[in-house]
Amino acid sequence: MSRKSILMCVLSIAVAVYMCFAMAITTHLSSLDTLTGMSASLTDPTSRFVSTSDVIRETGIDPDTLRMCRRRTFNLQALEDRLNSSDKLQSANVTMLANGRVHIDVTPMVPVARVFEPGKPSYYINASGKRISAQLRYHIDVPVLVGSFDSIHPAQRLLPLLDYIASHRKVGAMVSTVTQEADGNIIIIPTIVGHVVNFGDTSRVSEKFAMLRSFYRNVAPVKGWQTYDTISVKWRDQVVATHRNKPAPPVVLPTEEEKTGELDINDNETVAKSTPNEN
Repeated sequence: MSRKSILMCVLSIAVAVYMCFAMAITTHLSSLDTLTGMSASLTDPTSRFVSTSDVIRETGIDPDTLRMCRRRTFNLQALEDRLNSSDKLQSANVTMLANGRVHIDVTPMVPVARVFEPGKPSYYINASGKRISAQLRYHIDVPVLVGSFDSIHPAQRLLPLLDYIASHRKVGAMVSTVTQEADGNIIIIPTIVGHVVNFGDTSRVSEKFAMLRSFYRNVAPVKGWQTYDTISVKWRDQVVATHRNKPAPPVVLPTEEEKTGELDINDNETVAKSTPNEN
């Protein structure tokens, strides 16, 4: 074999070795440049309103497709914007970990009320007034708002009242449903059957509940729990009670089916109706 032939053979072997090495390196680098998966965590792991699997579904990304995406071209901001626009999430922060996994830190939406408007699907609202779909797997035990809401009297105007109810356990035990009349008057349906409470607006919330408790403690036991059909605390420093000398106008409340929804799981819908504890 000539010297030239030997040289060509050696070069061919070297090229083959280089190609194998280059392909291995390229494959390794390619694997380092692709995403390896996606995970999510909740600031409130006990949230019943949304789960980590719900968050992953909200991304709209197929896990199998995700593993073919390159790290350097994956748009983290676009994914974060998509999640922040979801009606189930309060906020979301998307990061890429060193191992190529996309991780999502989520603060779930916290519903403060469920709203029922005539002829419209019900929905939840959070503390900032953002609407949240009611068609979720779980029923959330929050106050119910019933009425017609518009730009002049939106459901959001009741949020200070709902916030007070949510943060005061004894007050929350008194309230079954909050409704709004066409003139904007806020009507509370208490857990104590037989009357309604005209709350007026959301001003002086603490004062109004204090007057209502005083009426329950000092007047109702003496006059009788069935004496009045309406108790008004809308005026400052006075409680006005209307005698039950006429049938009270019916308040259209959502049915049990409307409250739970076809996808809700109702684990405790029974509300105890009893006279208040005077202690």
